[in-house]
Order: sequence, then C-alpha cells, then structure tokens
Amino acid sequence: MDKPLSKKAIKVNYKKIFSILFVFGIAGIVYASNNTSSDTGKTYNVSIKNLVISKVTQAQFAEYLPLRGTVEPEDMVFIDAIDGGRVEEIFTQEGALVEKGQPILKLSNTNLQLNVLAREAEVSEQINNMRNTRLALEQNQLKLKRDVIELDFEVLRLEKEFARIQTLTQQKLISIQAFEKVQDELAFQLKYRELVKESQEKEALLQTQQLAQLAQSIKTLESNLAISRSSLDKLIIRAPSSGQLTFLDAKVGESKSNGQRLGRVDLIEQYKVSAQVDEFYVSRVFKGQNATFNINQQDYELSVAKVYPGIENGTFKIDFLLPEQAFTKQLRLGQSLQLKFNLSSSESKLQIANGGFLQNTAGSWLFVLDEQNNSASKRNVRLGRKNPQVIEVVSGLQPGERVITSSYASFIDAESLQLSSN
Repeated sequence: MDKPLSKKAIKVNYKKIFSILFVFGIAGIVYASNNTSSDTGKTYNVSIKNLVISKVTQAQFAEYLPLRGTVEPEDMVFIDAIDGGRVEEIFTQEGALVEKGQPILKLSNTNLQLNVLAREAEVSEQINNMRNTRLALEQNQLKLKRDVIELDFEVLRLEKEFARIQTLTQQKLISIQAFEKVQDELAFQLKYRELVKESQEKEALLQTQQLAQLAQSIKTLESNLAISRSSLDKLIIRAPSSGQLTFLDAKVGESKSNGQRLGRVDLIEQYKVSAQVDEFYVSRVFKGQNATFNINQQDYELSVAKVYPGIENGTFKIDFLLPEQAFTKQLRLGQSLQLKFNLSSSESKLQIANGGFLQNTAGSWLFVLDEQNNSASKRNVRLGRKNPQVIEVVSGLQPGERVITSSYASFIDAESLQLSSN
C-alpha cells in the first residue's frame, strides 16, 4: 500500500531540480562562448585541414609578371595588287616557303594592257620625232662645216690668183681694173669666211645644247616607256622576299582592286616573341628589360626590343628579341610560351606565400598562428610588392612565424581562431 509523501520531502526534490538546471545553464553559456556564431564576429572553431599555412621566410625576391608570349616572325612583307585585275592563275599555296622573285599568282587587266600599248605608241612617236630633230641639227652642223671648207678653198684660190695678177700688174701686163676686181673679191671672201665661222661657232654651241637636251628627253621617254611596260610585268605577283607565305587572299576568277592586300610573306630567318601586358604596368615596362621562359627543361632569356604606344582593350603590346638563334629551330610560328617578365632585380626580402587572403584583407592584416598551432589571432601588417608566388613583407611579421594564406571568406569577421585537427 502506497504511502503519501510529506510536504517536506516534496520541497527538497524541487531544490535538487533547480540545482541541476542551474549547472546545465552555466555549462551551456561556456560552450556557447567557445562556439560563437558568425553574428558575434569574435572567435571561430576552424579545422586546420581546410587552411593553407605559410611560413615567414627571408629569401631572394623579384617582382615579375606571368605573360603568355606568341612566337612571330621578326619582320614581314605585305603583298598588294598595284594595278589590280582578275586572278587568272595561282602558282603557290598558302603556307609554302617561297624565294624572292618567285611567282605567286597572275592577274589579267585588259584596260591596263590597252593603255600600255597606247602609251608605248605615243612614246615611240615622240622618240622618233626627237631623233629626227636631232638628225636635222646634226646635218645642219655638217652643212656649216662644209660651207667653211668651201670658203677656205675659195679664199685660197683667190689668194693665188691675186698673187699672179699682182705680178702681172707690176709688169703692166694686165689692167688695173682686173687687178682691183680680184682684190675686192678676195677681201669679200675673207670677211664672209670670218662671218660664217663666227656663225658656225654660235650655231655649234646652240646645237650642242639642243642635242644634250634632246638626248636627256629621249632618255626620260625611254624610261617612261620601260615603266609602262613594267606595269604589265607586275600583273604577275611575285614574292617580295624569301620566307613563308603565311597569308594569301586570292581565288581564281576573283577581281582585285588597285592597292588591295593579297598576302603576306613572313621572314622566318629570325623570330621574335610578342605579348600583351595589362595597362596598369605601362609606366614600368621599358626597352631592355628581361624575361625568361623554359623549353625542353632549359631556361632561355629574352629582352624587350619594342614597346608599342597604343593601348587596346586594357592592354598594350611588347616585342621580345631572341638573342640566341641556335634554339629557334625548336620554335614554330604561332607557338605560345609561358614567360616570366622581371619588373625588378632579385634581392633578399622577408616574404610569405601568395594566397587568397589578399582578396579579403587587401594585405592590411592576416591571422598569425601561435607557437603550438592551436589558435590564430588577427594582426595588422604591411605588405609590399608581390609576384604570383610570394608577397614581400614590409612590417608586422618576423621570420619563422606561421600565417594563414588561404581565403578568409568564411571567417572574415573573426578576431581569433581556434584550430582543430578534425
């Protein structure tokens, strides 16, 4: 038979219940303080397996950019249609190696051919006219010389006759009238000969100048005629230089206008490497700076040969010169190379590994582990230059310290971290 409990016993049991609840409440508060949610922004429990830990070290540091370079010919020559026309025949296909002067394609241009023929006829007629004029001048000069010879002969004859008549006159064997007639005629012929000689000298000088001008005019016309004829020769498009025909825009039967681009010949004796650089570095890139790349497990060095001034889509172009041509046989046009472009010289600096934390903190602070690696606390630091692998430490850290370099996105508002191996 059950016995009823006394009031005193019931009162004692309530006290025990309240005592137990109080103990559990205190324990809950302590546990909550050690497992703060993201709303408190103080302390997080984080598994160390989910973190990337980096050690602060003193080592050689150099600022560089990773670039993707493309192998290109050092120079190229474009092929244009000078006079244009219809594509009649293609002798060489795109990608072939060509020699200087080798025919690439043939054009036809009926209007050009007719114009050249008309030009040839016109120039030939002018040349013939000038040659006839030159011949007439030369004949006139010969005539003047002949006249002088005849006058010399006539003067000589009169001088002899005058000598004979003078002797006869002194012997009074001939009349004074006959003597004076020969004397006057001799004087006339002498004066006339002097006048003809003077005229001949002036005419000869003038004719010499005219003949020189005609000769130069004929030479010019013949040169123009050669140019007109060469226009027909240019309808056969030839390689302007030895190299590789990397581009050819022509189909049989297609019409090409004057000056239209037909193709390109790359001079493949020497290569260059071109790369695009972010415009942020435009003030830090100069001619002569070096870059390295690895091919077949061997490093090679490049130097900046040209910096292009234009900026397009946020980047600018630079060209690297390959100083060692012995390994160019290992390269191919269009090949991509992973370049390491040095922006500074190598020097000993305090540094940490580059990581995702930089996007969360902008390099102004990071989490530093304690000596037992059980916790990490927030610390303000000052970081300097960086490259894709490491970041220069200016202040706030000491060699040998360990820091978290992975992303802080899941605990960005924490002041400290409790690290566990789970």
